[in-house]
Amino acid sequence: MKDDKLAESTARDDENQTSKCSKADSTRGVESSYKVWLIVAGIILIGLAFRAKLLDAFFLDFDESMHFQVARQPTLSDAWHASREHTHPPLAFLVYHYWMKLGDSERMLRLPALLFSISALVLGFVWLKELLGPRPALVGLAFLTFSMPMVHLGALMRGYTLLLTFIFAALYLQERFLRTHSTVALAGSGCCLALAMLTHYSTAWLMLVLGLLVTFRVISGTLPRRAVVSWIILQFVLLGICVAMYFGHIKQFINSNAKTDLWDFWLYDSSYDPVTTHPVYLALMRTLEYIKYLSGALWMLIAGLVIFGSLVMLRKGFQDTGSKWIALERSMMVLLPLVVAMLLFHFRIYPVGHTRHSMWLIPFVVLGLAAATLPLVRRPGFGRVTVFTLVISLWIYSYAYPNVWKLQTTQTPIMARETIALLKKTVPEGATILTDGSTRNVLEYYLVGDSMTHRKALGGGYTEYQMAGYRVISIPKFHFFMYDIRADWTNFFKAFGENATKPIWVTYLGFEVPDNDTSLIFKRFPPGRLIKKISHLDNQILHVQFRDPGKKLTVKSSKKETP
Repeated sequence: MKDDKLAESTARDDENQTSKCSKADSTRGVESSYKVWLIVAGIILIGLAFRAKLLDAFFLDFDESMHFQVARQPTLSDAWHASREHTHPPLAFLVYHYWMKLGDSERMLRLPALLFSISALVLGFVWLKELLGPRPALVGLAFLTFSMPMVHLGALMRGYTLLLTFIFAALYLQERFLRTHSTVALAGSGCCLALAMLTHYSTAWLMLVLGLLVTFRVISGTLPRRAVVSWIILQFVLLGICVAMYFGHIKQFINSNAKTDLWDFWLYDSSYDPVTTHPVYLALMRTLEYIKYLSGALWMLIAGLVIFGSLVMLRKGFQDTGSKWIALERSMMVLLPLVVAMLLFHFRIYPVGHTRHSMWLIPFVVLGLAAATLPLVRRPGFGRVTVFTLVISLWIYSYAYPNVWKLQTTQTPIMARETIALLKKTVPEGATILTDGSTRNVLEYYLVGDSMTHRKALGGGYTEYQMAGYRVISIPKFHFFMYDIRADWTNFFKAFGENATKPIWVTYLGFEVPDNDTSLIFKRFPPGRLIKKISHLDNQILHVQFRDPGKKLTVKSSKKETP
């Protein structure tokens, strides 16, 4: 009897001790979670300081000014109709339409991008933590926070941080669906993808990638039938959204001048000649250029870590589930988006490289990088933590810090306003100004503000705008350095008529681009004479008189003729 009582007492003591240990473990877990989120908050707050520094460092550039022109429309319906003229879906324009009621300074117009960068970074960390655990996720968060394209996107009047918010939310919810088979999580992921599609059309490629990845899960047989049926239904819904957006908006730009101009610019912005470089090698190098775009000088190291990270994901997937199909799916989460991007570029469907249009790839690059650190950070240790902290700090100090805190640029709001003041002082009211599309966009913001402008097509790709008493005519191309007026004199004459050979004012902003140098631009102008030239930094106000390049000069040539 005494032995029974002793056994019962010992059992109770063991239960109490187990309960205490469980509570202690839970307390340590909560404390650890608090510490992790304090580190997350610290990283993001420092990242916000970098972004806030850039909110008014630059004047509103041509893409931002284009967003401003759509958002300033008097009604939501007008803003939606205006957005259809551009190669972007409407959601970001509509968000800015309402936001502009709070103000339209450079800083105010860019503030939503900074705010949405908070949600994008938090959701990015949550997704990485779900896949890899907190320590690798912190490494990925640091890269997301201080990669210079991400910093710039957080200080631009664009929709990319809104897009990344929806993308990371969709990725996290899809991961929850794969783990729990929750149809609520699946529906939430689908809603986020639909909203992302309404923000940027690159979401279509994300949908394609995610569809292919989940197919591996379906083949593995680990998803219950109800989850598979729900997922298939969602794919048809998302496909319907893509088809509706294609026929309702995108189709008008297929084989258009806008598409040609964009590809000319995307192919131009590379170290590799698309004519002489082998197509396969070109696609691979463009993808590496994208990683360089994200990483700075350490791009080769980070590219290697991304590849290594895919192998880590392969091993981890097999260790966690014992399924080769799931292991392959985990590994392909890193590699498949990059392969799809290369194929899209190879077939001239969508760009990859040094362009913000490739930002849909950044979650997968960051995943590969974070996964590569998993073998080293899985076990905590002061030495390892110190080494990682130093390496990341040195990367930030050598890459993001000088590009933000030591930034030197002439492209400031003050410079833009000085250029506009110089234009008003130099060019008489009622005069005709010839400019390119990029400069015309900026002029609309700094010359007329939120006042509406009226435009008229002149033929041959030339368009006339009435701005602050000036007749502004834009050329068929977005930049002067991409257009040869001399070779396209027929269309120039069609637009200007008898005034084609009369004195005209030419204005363009240099944007600190070497190709906008005056001597290079002059080579694309018809012959004629330079009457007056006024420069403000790399911005030009020219008074020129062209002559028909097809006619021989019968009078004595002037010393002021342009080259």
